[in-house]
Amino acid sequence: MDGVEQSPPVINKAEYVYQTLRKQILNGTYAPGTMLYIRELSTRLNVSRTPVKEAISRLSYEGYVELLPNRCAIVARISATEILELLELREALESASAFYAAQRRTDEDIAEMVRINDYHKTINLDSVEEMAHCDRLFHMSVAKATYNRVFFSTLDSAFERLTRISLPITRDRAQVSIVQHQLILEAIRAGNASDARRLMKDHDRDVLESVKMYQFQNIHLFK
Repeated sequence: MDGVEQSPPVINKAEYVYQTLRKQILNGTYAPGTMLYIRELSTRLNVSRTPVKEAISRLSYEGYVELLPNRCAIVARISATEILELLELREALESASAFYAAQRRTDEDIAEMVRINDYHKTINLDSVEEMAHCDRLFHMSVAKATYNRVFFSTLDSAFERLTRISLPITRDRAQVSIVQHQLILEAIRAGNASDARRLMKDHDRDVLESVKMYQFQNIHLFK
């Protein structure tokens, strides 16, 4: 039936609804300001209303939706303050991770970065989610090469929180990012820690400028 998704797997239905809605909020299917009605979601996801309520409560706790009366919710606008804080954190940690990766990387680490960067070049510009995922994989491969678990886990969490802003800017940044990644990769492969740190910092500041431009053009999506 049109408009009704397949029945969820036998796993926890609240988890299924949560993962589905969270993904659709992150990828922009549900834009900031979109109303979410429990009855409508229950029908579309082919579950009872209880798991929908549980999922929306969890999304509200995480800041993705705002609860309203009459059994509905609204997708929360993006916090400009949180985005700026996360981008500043990302710049600080990533410049350091590039520095240490250049000193500690193994041949296997370099091979992984090359593989990811080469694949990134082949992705169609219309495949925005795949491009964004590959972009994140490259950055995490650099963090992995530091062999600092705190770097890795903190950056992974930051990238996850930045998804709502990173996806919209991915297409326009794709070619520039690939070139910048290549330069970072070459510095890490050469063991040039200072250049790796500088290039990563320049890259992250360039991302920040892209985010500022997107925010200026879509101010209604932010709070």
